[in-house]
Amino acid sequence: MYPRPTLKDVCEVLERIKAIPRPDGDNEGDPINSDNVFSVLSTEHQSAVSRAHQVCLEYTRTLDGGVDRRAVGHVTRRGYRASLDASQYEPDRLVGNVKIDSWNLDISDFSHNEHDDEY
Repeated sequence: MYPRPTLKDVCEVLERIKAIPRPDGDNEGDPINSDNVFSVLSTEHQSAVSRAHQVCLEYTRTLDGGVDRRAVGHVTRRGYRASLDASQYEPDRLVGNVKIDSWNLDISDFSHNEHDDEY
């Protein structure tokens, strides 16, 4: 088992994605890890975004998968607006993001309804 990320780890990965330039196209307001943006980033930037996403997911959740309110608060107090709550329509799903300057990093759980078209 890997050790749980620290607040320092979170801040380091968020700082790495802060300077990633917004790609050309109609993506204003899209999270940096959305398909629309992520797919056109360089391999190096994709790696930084993937790492930031993973670290933030692990840091903001309890071991049983719930919201770690203290962790979310710590991230916010460090200057990154963070939110994570139960979805209004799917209470067993968490939705949230972390705001890093002009970027948002989506830290939501996958929606159970996203794959309904596959069945």
